[in-house]
Amino acid sequence: MSVFTEVAERFQGLDNGPAGRPAPTHTDLLLAASKAMDLLEGKPLRSGMKVAVLAGSIAKMMGLPPREVGTIVYASLLHDIGLIRMIADIVPHLPPGVSEKMLFQAHPLFNARVIGTPHERPLSGDLEHMLSQHPLAARDFVCKMTLSEDVAELIAAHHELYDGTGYPFGLSGEQIPIGARIMAFADVVEGVLGRPAQEVSGFSTRRQSLDNFLEIKAPGKFDPQVIEVFTGMIEAYDDLLRMISTLEVENMLRCLLPQRSLPMDGHTLLSIVSALGELPDMMMPLYKGNRSQNMAQLAMRLAESLGIHREQCGELAMAAMLMDIGHLATPMSILTKPGLLTVEEREVIQSHPVMTQEVLKAVPGFENIQLWASEHHERMNGKGYPGQKKGFEISVGGRILALTDVFDALTSYRPHRAHAHEPLDALPVIGQGRMTLYDNQLVTLLRKVVLNAELPVR
Repeated sequence: MSVFTEVAERFQGLDNGPAGRPAPTHTDLLLAASKAMDLLEGKPLRSGMKVAVLAGSIAKMMGLPPREVGTIVYASLLHDIGLIRMIADIVPHLPPGVSEKMLFQAHPLFNARVIGTPHERPLSGDLEHMLSQHPLAARDFVCKMTLSEDVAELIAAHHELYDGTGYPFGLSGEQIPIGARIMAFADVVEGVLGRPAQEVSGFSTRRQSLDNFLEIKAPGKFDPQVIEVFTGMIEAYDDLLRMISTLEVENMLRCLLPQRSLPMDGHTLLSIVSALGELPDMMMPLYKGNRSQNMAQLAMRLAESLGIHREQCGELAMAAMLMDIGHLATPMSILTKPGLLTVEEREVIQSHPVMTQEVLKAVPGFENIQLWASEHHERMNGKGYPGQKKGFEISVGGRILALTDVFDALTSYRPHRAHAHEPLDALPVIGQGRMTLYDNQLVTLLRKVVLNAELPVR
């Protein structure tokens, strides 16, 4: 049995046997999750991987056991995922001219007093408190990713500083787990290398900025042994910093996790994909809950009505859950804007299918999933986005997801609309786009599903 068939049956609560063809590994999915975290923070893709490679390399040079090195790498990949839980509460407290992404990009650096806050004024007490809680939110979330408690506990402590000025626990020195001490340092090093040198230190190059950080600002804030090992490492391997700034960082990371690359079963795969599908739902708290799960259920019902093979139904369910993950790159000011969008804002919104594809395209076995997810805003008349595909240039999975998405949009609250449609009232609206916007056969099948009351429970 294919792992995607197993996903389909587990999604419907059916019994199943072992998976057949090879499936993505845990590492594959965590690399995708790390890219999603980068989108949320407004950073270039693979920024989280750089932190993981730096932390894992330091841990290895310090002689930590391979299992502990792996735990540190996994924790580093997802260390800031808890920001998603905070975002809706944080946004109303942001100072004028500061976006949540500006705050997220800089927070490790001003926590360690390497730079000032984005607006060069102290954060409000409420905002500082909410930001300090994101490691705890991340600890709770990673349990859904089927990761161990060891990973969760390191993430919870990854902003603790050696002098006791970090958060959320105010630990100091060796009270902080060694893995968290390494992660805190690697996170700030990546931040120093990732920002313009002039902004961090006044020097003209990033290497000069890094040297200034190591000599002037790191002592006292970080474990001296960690600083010493890192300094020796970049002196011995002068190509390291260049390599982690290329696509080679992904291969370097996999080399740190050779024993953690076994294919997943359907249960684990579904658990991780469901958790990832919740991320864009958390960004839009005014929308109806369980959006990704509801769309997966509806997409599967339409696919089954077409007689699509159960294996592809499982893939389609996962594509439905993941198709809006690219929205993590969209600023909240655009997502929640009640009025009409500007041309520039619309371009940002319309880039989210491409961002989704970027997150998913390197996952083995996800070829259909990333294609279908990227097509959910294409339209039969060629006036959709991002590829302006028309008619049957759009895959059947893409056409199903397009209809699923618009039905959910019509029956859910949106900032620009006074009310949500009831399911029966949404049908005539969708019917107006029959053949021009949406697949005619699928519109008919959707009507049957709604009239037969086969919709997921909201």
